[in-house]
Amino acid sequence: MNIRKKLQAELNNMQPPKRREYILFFILFLIPFASMMYGDMKAFTHYEVNFWGSIFEGGGLKNFYEYGNNMLAYYKEHNIGGAYELIYDFPVYIMLGIWGAPLWLICKITGIEETSCMWTMLYAKSIYIVALILTAYLIFLICKNIKISETNAKWASFLFLTSALVFVEIGIVGQLDVLAFPFLLLGIYYYQKRDYKRFILFFSFAVSFKLFPLFIFIPLLLLYEKNVIKIVFNSFLALLFTIVVGIGFPTNTAAASIKSEIRNHFLEAFLGNKLPLYNGVVPLIIVLFGFICVYCYLTNVENQEDYNYYTIVIPLIVMFVILTSFDSNPYWFIYLSPFLAMLMVYNSDKYRLLILFETIGITGLILNQFGGNYWVYETDNARGMLLEKLFGSPEYLISLKVFNSYIHIDYYSPVFLLYFGYVL
Repeated sequence: MNIRKKLQAELNNMQPPKRREYILFFILFLIPFASMMYGDMKAFTHYEVNFWGSIFEGGGLKNFYEYGNNMLAYYKEHNIGGAYELIYDFPVYIMLGIWGAPLWLICKITGIEETSCMWTMLYAKSIYIVALILTAYLIFLICKNIKISETNAKWASFLFLTSALVFVEIGIVGQLDVLAFPFLLLGIYYYQKRDYKRFILFFSFAVSFKLFPLFIFIPLLLLYEKNVIKIVFNSFLALLFTIVVGIGFPTNTAAASIKSEIRNHFLEAFLGNKLPLYNGVVPLIIVLFGFICVYCYLTNVENQEDYNYYTIVIPLIVMFVILTSFDSNPYWFIYLSPFLAMLMVYNSDKYRLLILFETIGITGLILNQFGGNYWVYETDNARGMLLEKLFGSPEYLISLKVFNSYIHIDYYSPVFLLYFGYVL
């Protein structure tokens, strides 16, 4: 009886997360973080080193993409993992390169290949821990900015960090989407303060990583700006940083052609699901996103509390609509996590119920990903990492693909996704 009372008291305790809880989180998070190395993360490790290689060995940064593709041929020839084309805009590689300076120096001095050592790969991956900490702090600032209590604001940060999405998409996979989060959230922070110049500035940085933040930017812009000319001009400003940084790179090279070809394939997938319209078809994502934009343009928000609420809800709805409207990569769903955490504490009167729904919904999403995108989370990604170093590699390793075929997660994968959408 005493044990039950103590457990109930602990569960009902709404005091801010304690230091021991943060320590426990980091211990648990570091297990998958140090035990899995997805192929994309190996590619990012190469990018961190090749940034400096292009400066000192490849003729300067203007030849970065060509140098990277030359190294790609080397990786494939020597069967080195993470041999992928360079498809991102240059700001991504600037950040990875700055973080990778010590890594490049160590590899240069020791002569080791950057993905041949667990510790070099973990250093490369550790940039995401910095991004997670910054994101958690900015979630706290945003919550405080919209008059959420300090206790609940701290819980929002903790709920973000301990989200299953963070464990799976950052801890296991290690995707660079989280690097844009500090800029994205700073943009929202200044949007709440109605400082629209800084709102545009920080979103222009966020958009330079991937275009997803642009889909958040446009509805928020339409919510306060009703002048069409200003809307077009400010949307251009959101893309300006990406455009300016890209000036100077050759456009008639093999590297530029590969980058353009891969982006065209993505665009085809992005617009792939279509709805019938009269005697033609229209992409589903355009219809749904268009409805959101029209709603924001026609809405006049004068009450500051409603204004604050929109800054959390609109990004969540937009990203949910975007990511479920086409065959998106599983790790992109990490864009939902900061807004889910803030929404749960904003509606503090339904706090526990929302946590339950979030947990159940995200469980469905992850089961969908393990079944439908098993290769991202495959057991082969653990080779050479912490768990194998500690316990060795089993003689017979059951792959996630085989495991799925036994318990039929792959068969029910679409059902889990539908379940996630329904719960959310």
